[in-house]
Amino acid sequence: MKLAYDLYFPPGDREQNLPPVILMHGMLDSRKSWKYIAPCIAERTGRKVYAIDARNHGESPWNERITFDENAEDLREFFSQHQILRASIVGHSMGGRTAMAIALNQPQLVEKIVVEDMNCRNFKPTQSGIMVQVIEMLRESLNHIPPGSDERTAKKSVAKYIVSLFAQTTGNEVKRKKDSRYDLSMIPLKLDGSSYCWEANLDALEKMLTTDRITQNLSGVFRGDALFLYGTKSFFKVEKDEKIPKLFPRVTLVGIERATHLLHFEFPDRFIDEVSFFLNNGLELKAKY
Repeated sequence: MKLAYDLYFPPGDREQNLPPVILMHGMLDSRKSWKYIAPCIAERTGRKVYAIDARNHGESPWNERITFDENAEDLREFFSQHQILRASIVGHSMGGRTAMAIALNQPQLVEKIVVEDMNCRNFKPTQSGIMVQVIEMLRESLNHIPPGSDERTAKKSVAKYIVSLFAQTTGNEVKRKKDSRYDLSMIPLKLDGSSYCWEANLDALEKMLTTDRITQNLSGVFRGDALFLYGTKSFFKVEKDEKIPKLFPRVTLVGIERATHLLHFEFPDRFIDEVSFFLNNGLELKAKY
């Protein structure tokens, strides 16, 4: 499977002869979510940065099958197609599972991994149930786009509906974090003929969430460096997963206060700082003169 991607280069005076960085998004998202993050990491680390759409997301091919392990195999094929011998992988949520799987099963391909708010445990029914509700919300949101809307209006309409419904359902008002750089262009919505649709195969993802395809039995040991970033207000409770240090003995866990599951949306500059510091072995990259 040929995955869609964007490639970011560091400035010429900062380019280093180092393995590239691969960014993997979360479920129902796309490579657009890295639009601000990717060029900053390229500049701060001197590395090329690939932002990839997973299967059934963005502009990558759709397939009725999707599991975490199949995502990892797609990534292995991406390495081969682009002559990448070794890379550091940064994965959010579902992308974090992809990073873990390839690091454990094919460690020779992986320099380091960064996992953004994802644990090693199988999804609980309540967590899968929440994601199914999100899929239903996305489907319904399309009915709230005024006829004849341009793309910006359509994205504003679905965003308004989703925020309103979330507030009604949870009783919590959604407030934009002051550090957030999320904007409408990152919403994975597109015009298909005369109507708008989500850039995700919602049917295949719903089937994944409601069958045993959501299970993943991680095993083995990755002896490279690993960074697990998590939100202190996230329901995944990464810091309580005792399996993480067993699978990744050289792991560093860093909690970001007030963050939920969406770290790189809510606190992008802190995220860039943590990832760049980790990839640079704790050093600040200086320009070459």
